[in-house]
Amino acid sequence: MLTVCSTIQVSGQLTARNTDGKVATMYANAYGNRDTIFVFNQTPQPKSGNLYLKLSELSTFKWYKFDYETKDFEEEPFFIDEDVEETSFNDLQQGGYKVIATILDEEEPRDTTFIAWLYMNPGFEFNILKDNNGELMYNYKNCFYNDFRLSSNTVQSSFTYYNPYNLQIGALPPFVNRITYNIRRNNESEIVIPLNTQGLIQYLRDFDPPYEDTQYHFRAFDMFNVVRRDEIMYRSIIPFAVIDTLLPRKDSKSAPVPVKFTNKPYNVSEYVWRFGTGDSVVYNLGNIAPDTIEYTYYTPRRQGYQVTLKVTSLSGCQFTTEPTIITVDDPVLDVANVFTPNNDGINDYFKPHAVSLRGFEIWIYTRTGKRVYYYKGDNLRDWEGWDGRIEKSGREAPNGVYYYTIKALGWDEPATKNPPTGPYSGFVYLYR
Repeated sequence: MLTVCSTIQVSGQLTARNTDGKVATMYANAYGNRDTIFVFNQTPQPKSGNLYLKLSELSTFKWYKFDYETKDFEEEPFFIDEDVEETSFNDLQQGGYKVIATILDEEEPRDTTFIAWLYMNPGFEFNILKDNNGELMYNYKNCFYNDFRLSSNTVQSSFTYYNPYNLQIGALPPFVNRITYNIRRNNESEIVIPLNTQGLIQYLRDFDPPYEDTQYHFRAFDMFNVVRRDEIMYRSIIPFAVIDTLLPRKDSKSAPVPVKFTNKPYNVSEYVWRFGTGDSVVYNLGNIAPDTIEYTYYTPRRQGYQVTLKVTSLSGCQFTTEPTIITVDDPVLDVANVFTPNNDGINDYFKPHAVSLRGFEIWIYTRTGKRVYYYKGDNLRDWEGWDGRIEKSGREAPNGVYYYTIKALGWDEPATKNPPTGPYSGFVYLYR
């Protein structure tokens, strides 16, 4: 920014070309503005600084360098530009520079002072501490987060500067070149991780350690886009499992309900299956867990059974799956009042619709009380139903009305009596 020592302000600004950034000084000049610290990165290749000044009138420009031993600008200029409107100088090193411009006025020459500072940014060191295999050390990872520790602190240059209007104050504190860190797992998007400090140890902490072995990629950059990169392999200690369910029947909610549970584990040394009934099964290194486990549900529960799998890794980390819900319908018995056993493939059997029944017994009679059919069984899925033939003889029963009696028992008997044990009774019409 413009720094002027005379009482008349001159339009002009001491600036620099091809800089990597700039920072305002902590002090203000005579006009209340702040001088500028121009930044030149020394990486990937060293740079020298430059300054440039242009005025609207012919002037003589005298250049002075700040002497850190005397803590003041040198008395003799190291460069002079005469009778020009602009001046510049290249190959400048880090430090402070003052340009006194003498405007060639016919009445009286006027001096104006411009001051700027150059900072040669050395960048910073950035290396993640690894073991001999280039991996994250075991002591730096746990069940809840990973610590990625830096092998050295970030580097701050020895750059200092002074208030030229009050040199008795002494050196001013240099600005803090803040470092930002990004982490990327494999091909995931980058996430910004703040730098945490414990005493002299700096570390980056990831609070969501993955359950798979993962290559971490780090990118660190300062305020002026100096970039450092490093990477490290993380061998996971986090267990994980996914439950897949298979219900082998179409009427999958009618008791008994057999279910096949398949798990896809990672880093697991112990499995604990909980089926929501109070039953559980434990597998560990002594009895290797199968990929698929079967369990059958008998008692109706419309709100469902919550099935979970809790897994533990060798490091003692644990993970529990989200509950898988298995529902079992209440007992139901629904009896139709007509069937047509004419072998057309439509309604050829008299078979009540039954849900969650464990016992079933049926008698069928003519209107005169003669029994034409009887069945008793524990599994209605294996019973085709009455095909309209008279038992033992195999003759077709004539069209007409028949009387039936049913006894049924649900899997929740005797807790709910739904349906009651019967007998049920009613009429069915046979038409061919």
